[in-house]
Amino acid sequence: MTIQEWLTQLLSHPALEPLDWDTFSVTMSDTTWKALWRDIDATQAYDDGLEVGLRLLQATRHHRAHLGERGYQANQILVYRSILAMLDKAERWDVYLAAWEIIRTQTTHCLPGRGDTLTLHDPQYMSFVRRDDGGFGVPPLPYGVRPPKTIAVHFLYPQVHRKALIERKLTQERAGKRAAACRPAPPGALAAEEIQVRLAQIGEPVGKGGIRLGAAL
Repeated sequence: MTIQEWLTQLLSHPALEPLDWDTFSVTMSDTTWKALWRDIDATQAYDDGLEVGLRLLQATRHHRAHLGERGYQANQILVYRSILAMLDKAERWDVYLAAWEIIRTQTTHCLPGRGDTLTLHDPQYMSFVRRDDGGFGVPPLPYGVRPPKTIAVHFLYPQVHRKALIERKLTQERAGKRAAACRPAPPGALAAEEIQVRLAQIGEPVGKGGIRLGAAL
């Protein structure tokens, strides 16, 4: 089966019915995953990519027990980033920003960061650092206190600068300062409201703690 045929098979599956384990696990395997998104990028099939991302997010939650907590969180991070990438590449930036906020609000997954970054006293960065009580946002270190060796940083932090750039682009467009408007959603594309509803319905339950994954930021 070619990767295009695999993509067609994924999209033909009922949207409200989670993918079965075999289909899901093959899709998330490194070989299939890379080939799938490479094909989506090559054909600029960003709306198909968005739909696939939402279905994989749904399947990740459905198969959470099978994945285990580490696998569940690693998959969610990967799929959430792919969903945002599709919205970005499709230039659906208003939807991107709304999705970004939903993901930021309803997820607690973290990646490890170096503790000495707290000495930079960057308020935005520190708002993404997880506290001992599971919430986010830590105060400046008191004078003379040594920082911890590692800290847990919300996985969306590396996308903060891209988000800020998109916000500036939208502001410029709305002020009439850019000649090119955002690419309109193609016929049949998911509506902004539907994307937000599906993200909210299949996101991580609030209050679940994250496991530190991956390399340091």
